[in-house]
Amino acid sequence: MASLEFGLAKFGQLDQPLAISFTAVPYANKQSIRENAASASSAIIDITLPMPKNINAQNSITYESGQTETTGGLFDMTTGGWGEWFKSGGGLFSAFNDLTGISAFQGKRPMDERDSIFRGADFRSHSYSWVLIPKNHAEAVAVKDIAYGFQTTAYPRKSGMESYSRVIHPPVWHIKGLDGRGSGTSPSMREWTMEPLPSVLTSVNVQTAGAAGPGIYTISGGYPAATKIDVTFKELEPAINDGTGQLLSRSQLRSGATSPEGD
Repeated sequence: MASLEFGLAKFGQLDQPLAISFTAVPYANKQSIRENAASASSAIIDITLPMPKNINAQNSITYESGQTETTGGLFDMTTGGWGEWFKSGGGLFSAFNDLTGISAFQGKRPMDERDSIFRGADFRSHSYSWVLIPKNHAEAVAVKDIAYGFQTTAYPRKSGMESYSRVIHPPVWHIKGLDGRGSGTSPSMREWTMEPLPSVLTSVNVQTAGAAGPGIYTISGGYPAATKIDVTFKELEPAINDGTGQLLSRSQLRSGATSPEGD
């Protein structure tokens, strides 16, 4: 499927310095392949749009309450821990008070040794939203192709002869910001895009009637005069801090890859 663009005739000029591209490539279950950046030869669809009116990145980290192996205890090797060991007679005084009920009488109870224990980070979600208003028939067709392109590639594809019992996994998306001021991709893009890692497309919402106000509007050819598109992506693998303040996918980290948008 050919690359799709909309409203980028003036891309590179000061009135539209920033854009964002969405490139879908075939799914791979091998990590050595997953970390590779999308290439034009393998792209299923390549959509370039102006910087969205809305960009949202959701980060959710999971902790649970529990006791770790590093908390306190009788043989805590910290300075305070050794002091507690001596003051309690190696724990004998505390044990005697517990057994005789003196601790309970004095209102003493064991120190709460729980921590918030890290259990994992949910896969990040990235959401984008546009209202695309074509100026002519050609742009109206491009808007329609973009809307259908997002919708169709979100679903599995038939696998040929085995289409009755087997389907092909939806593609993986590579999302990157483009600097139209002549530098292509640049480090400044991460402030705009928040560096999405390779992702799958989980939600596509398309609104035509009423997208630009009440009622239905059409232009020459019968296309909607405005189309609102909302898409949400979820990253394919866990995000990991590489130690330099950048997030990489598990496959990228294991392969020694660097941030796709520079330092």
